[in-house]
Amino acid sequence: MFFIFLLSLFVVIIIIPILIKVSQKTNFLVDTPKGDALKIHTKNIPLLGGLAMFLSVSITMIFLFGQSLDEKLVAIFLAMLPVFLLGFYDDLKWKHISTIKPLLKFFLLLVCTFTPSLILSMIGIGFNFVPVFTISVLLGFVYIFISINSINYQDGMDGLAGGQVFISLLGFAFLSFILGNSFALLVSLIFLGSVLAFLIFNFPPAKVFMGDSGAYSLGFILAVLAMLFSKPFNIYSVLGPVLIIGLPIFDGVYANIRRLVAGKSIFLGDRSHFYDKLLQKGFSTKKTLAVCYFLQILLVLIGIVLYQ
Repeated sequence: MFFIFLLSLFVVIIIIPILIKVSQKTNFLVDTPKGDALKIHTKNIPLLGGLAMFLSVSITMIFLFGQSLDEKLVAIFLAMLPVFLLGFYDDLKWKHISTIKPLLKFFLLLVCTFTPSLILSMIGIGFNFVPVFTISVLLGFVYIFISINSINYQDGMDGLAGGQVFISLLGFAFLSFILGNSFALLVSLIFLGSVLAFLIFNFPPAKVFMGDSGAYSLGFILAVLAMLFSKPFNIYSVLGPVLIIGLPIFDGVYANIRRLVAGKSIFLGDRSHFYDKLLQKGFSTKKTLAVCYFLQILLVLIGIVLYQ
């Protein structure tokens, strides 16, 4: 399995510099800060990290399909497609505050998170706290919706979303290892390699952003891993994975409640997230990352213990 980790790692390391050069020459898919008060970077940055990770995961999975066609792995790949494509379209059309269409985005988010939940449930991957197909599909839909948006909210600072996801994936990989869940371990390693390679280019100062395509895809796979560990009527099998996903879930849910109470759209961003508060209090970027990483590691460890 270590080869799978290395394969996904090196594919991203090779692809990202190529995509950055293409983006710089063509000005294709860049995050432009001008005219958007929510942007904290000062120059155009390519939004191609998500595409690089998706290509890496795709190549790695195709390699695995050539070895042995695993129907669960095929289902995960097919279920990830609409999530990635929505994020990619978002990066193309709606990344700047002047172009966001909240109602249309909300509708597409509902469709592109319900469809994956249905695909996964049909193959036996579901949020099985209540082992009834319809309820499992609905709970899986809610889980995916919350997870992808939570990771997306963290993608407002160099190295933050990717670093937190990497820590979560390490937690799921460790839990898979000690429980002997080889499939969950395989899925964790596929994404671990691509996220680690992405962080090389995203750690401050970032040369590339993951974009919504990356945030949605990573949020999706964390939800899938959480579902892989869910057990019927076992509350610890729910709380443990939630804590392993960690800080993004808590900050994301709080952000949505805060916006709804204030009468604002959950899709119109702000600078009131936990990491924003640290920056506003004078913490440097690296100190803010250190605090968030520490809390993420703590939550992951508690989640593993709680699941056990």
